Amino acid sequence: MKEESTINKNDQNQVIDFSNLKLQAITNVTKQSGYFEINYQNGLTARLYILDATTFRLYIDPTQKFQEPEQSEAGLHAQIFVKDIYDSCGMNGASIRVTNTGWQIDTGIIKINLNKNSATLGVTKNGKTIFQEAKSVELTNSLTVQTLVDCNSNYFGGGTQNGRFTLAGEKVEIVNTNNWVDHGVASPNPFYWSTAGYGVIRNTFKPGHYDFDSASNNKITTAHEEKRFDAVYFFADSAYELLSAYHQLTGQPALTPIFGFYEAHLNAYNRDYWVEVNSKEKGAIKYPDGKYYREYQPKDLPAELKPKSIRETLNGEHGGVSYQFSARAMLDQYLEHDMPIGWFLPNDGYGAGYGQTDTLAGNLKNLAEFVKYANSKGVQVGLWTQQNLAPVDPENPKPDDRDFEKELVAGVTALKTDEAWVGHGYSFGLNATQSTAKMIAKIKGDQLRPFIITVDGWAGTQNTSTVWTGDEFGGEWEYIRFQIPTYIGEGLSGQPNVASDMDGIFGGQNPIVNTRDYQWKAFTPIQLNMDGWGKNPKNPFAFGGITTKLNRAYLKQKSMLLPYVYSIAAQATFTSKPMVRAMFLQYPNVPEFYTNLVRYQYLWGDNFLVAPIYQNTTSDEKGNDVRNEIYLPDKKQIWIDYFTGQEYQGGQVINNFAAPLWKLPVFVKAGAIIPVAPATNTPQEYLNLKKMRQFVIYPSGTSNFNVYEDDGFSAQYKQDRYVQTKISSSLRGSNLTIKINKAQGTYAKFDPEKTTELSIKTNKVPRTIAVLIGNKEVHLTEAENLADFQKHDNCYYFDQHYLTNPYLAEFNSNLEQTFLRIKLQPTNVCQNEITVEITGSASTAVPVNELPLKNEALIVPANLTQNDQKTTSNSITVSWQPVPGCDSYQLKIDGLLYSNIEKTAFTFNNLKPDTTHTFQVREIKELTASSWGAKIICKTKKTVNSKKK
Repeated sequence: MKEESTINKNDQNQVIDFSNLKLQAITNVTKQSGYFEINYQNGLTARLYILDATTFRLYIDPTQKFQEPEQSEAGLHAQIFVKDIYDSCGMNGASIRVTNTGWQIDTGIIKINLNKNSATLGVTKNGKTIFQEAKSVELTNSLTVQTLVDCNSNYFGGGTQNGRFTLAGEKVEIVNTNNWVDHGVASPNPFYWSTAGYGVIRNTFKPGHYDFDSASNNKITTAHEEKRFDAVYFFADSAYELLSAYHQLTGQPALTPIFGFYEAHLNAYNRDYWVEVNSKEKGAIKYPDGKYYREYQPKDLPAELKPKSIRETLNGEHGGVSYQFSARAMLDQYLEHDMPIGWFLPNDGYGAGYGQTDTLAGNLKNLAEFVKYANSKGVQVGLWTQQNLAPVDPENPKPDDRDFEKELVAGVTALKTDEAWVGHGYSFGLNATQSTAKMIAKIKGDQLRPFIITVDGWAGTQNTSTVWTGDEFGGEWEYIRFQIPTYIGEGLSGQPNVASDMDGIFGGQNPIVNTRDYQWKAFTPIQLNMDGWGKNPKNPFAFGGITTKLNRAYLKQKSMLLPYVYSIAAQATFTSKPMVRAMFLQYPNVPEFYTNLVRYQYLWGDNFLVAPIYQNTTSDEKGNDVRNEIYLPDKKQIWIDYFTGQEYQGGQVINNFAAPLWKLPVFVKAGAIIPVAPATNTPQEYLNLKKMRQFVIYPSGTSNFNVYEDDGFSAQYKQDRYVQTKISSSLRGSNLTIKINKAQGTYAKFDPEKTTELSIKTNKVPRTIAVLIGNKEVHLTEAENLADFQKHDNCYYFDQHYLTNPYLAEFNSNLEQTFLRIKLQPTNVCQNEITVEITGSASTAVPVNELPLKNEALIVPANLTQNDQKTTSNSITVSWQPVPGCDSYQLKIDGLLYSNIEKTAFTFNNLKPDTTHTFQVREIKELTASSWGAKIICKTKKTVNSKKK
């Protein structure tokens, strides 16, 4: 049955047929108060709101009510936009004129062209068309579709699209599929942007379907399951500007508190029962008392075992053996194992509250006691919720009710919304996080910033919440593989705060995968140990031995980099630069960086490049492996192996990079300035270090970095209560100047009296070191050894045994690097800048992969051919004849250099079907190269594999 709506237009009643309503010719466009009105031949009317000179909203509503989008259910008030999209402030600067084809609205920066006959809309900027409808918007009784001309651009966004970061050539669902595997969707976002220079947010809470596969018809389509069309468009010249425009419309990303960057432990400590069993029984877990126990949920516990069982608690109030099954005991274990931990969630939403009394008040008291204990250890407490945030009957609360406002009073500082908030329509989950943020403001004012984890995001979620990628299986390489591009895509969707489960919530039992997951996630925002559902306990010390030591080393690594991490988190909040950063954001002129060729590597802020181990390439039984296809950008840039100090020349793709089990491939840019801190186990330990500043500097050219700090906990940063310090480095020849500007700003309890320590990478003892603190010259003394250096101020030490991570020293004896270390007296950093002048210290970089000299005497490898049997729809395999005595080979693929290829065959992966690519090969011997062989053209197959990778 067709749906009908009666509207009044020009005093005539017309019936609109929704079954297939393609916009007909435009009859008129007029400027009204607050918007431009667009009239169509079939009686429809649209409104076009100019929000500013680069942003407009188009709303086509056959009902003519022009209301806010429909919420998921009654009583919800979720808001996508923080900016008033009915605001007409941009109207005064906009003009309209009649053209040969229709009408043109000029905002002063963009021109919006409305075609009379085709009823289509296009946008030009600086004389170039950057947005163009291929046909008019279509409205039916179930779907509203916009079809655009593909301007030969790349597309990004869509929210949590597992396994994807680029959307070009993809069909994606803006639907929560609750399918947390490759190509599953957890937190969709009806927002995408194009490298042509525009972004779009559909103002709706209805499911969507976006098709960016334009290969056959040069068109893309976006559709939502509704009868209205409502979208906001914005235009900018760069990716960062487009992401910033998205945040201006939907809200800045919330700044994660300091404790959120330490890993969290999550489990239910108020529900299950434990029974002593023998070590070989299924599910047996060894506990600190040396005995083995099996866990039972209440519904699964056999009646005959109940008298022997021990129930979990938060506080272990029964003492004795039962204490080891408490939340307190687990927190104790982290600290006893010397493991960093920042926050703890002791309940979940599946029948486990936080107390075993007969009143909600009694249970809240139990919660408060656990909070007090955790806080005494320097750790914060959060809660899960699968229920309402307040009792259904506030006057008569039940023991298992939730009252988030009273939980805040008890000391809770974080919330994870769970399954009850995963609702259809997407205003449901967004309403939950926004309501939570309002409750926090009501109870805590600006003393506590919202820290909320959600699995049901939508446009605007980033303003109040971190996005969790969903329940996933650990113990498998696939779990790591598809998460890397997922994290990159989150940042490109305006959601920089991303979290996932360490080694998954389910599965496990693979210590190598466990270690590799802890490694790469030390260079990501938020780490969650979701315990209680896997094949083994989900904590960093579950496997013991080498696995525990390496997990500790990388958790400590993150704590040592926390000043840097917090600074790039502030960048994500204030300047829309994601923490996990797509390569093209820093290197926009490299075409390959927009493609899947770099889906398994990323930049961690400004200065680190991370290439996780995501598969078994040539691993031995101990997990020692190599990493191939690491794209190091910019042939003028030196990249430094963070752990060994080895230097690599950019502008190449390196292969066979040694990655023994202890080692994550991490590179730091020459020129980088990295604020660091001593290793800590809790956020309170870190906050107690505020009297010192430490910077690690890798001199090269001219560079700078802005260090950000605030109280790490409150929402006062939103009122500009923070401190920023710019530090710069300038290397000219062998002369190095380091300047630390005066700190700008303040916040509650900020103490400007700080010591300053510099660690400067060099391999030469300097001739001279001159230091100015303010206008006063400071004399430095040379320390005899490291211990002497650590005892005194105003001293320097040429450290030939410097370790970027001392917790890895036992795994490799060649991690010592050479750094000049300088330590300066306390000074008021707001009143005094610091200048350090060093002469004779710098040295020329010696990259291990420097471009070889040409050697005509070397043999050009023969018979470079495509192996058709091994070529697929997304890969090409080539091979060539071996050259006796050759050190390695280099390939030039589509003009890009691939180096350190040891075999006589190479597979080029992550390609699109039915695409052509060029290959050349040459021999490398003793840092010289043969001439390039003849160029061959290869092609991927047309057939797309059913299982995408």
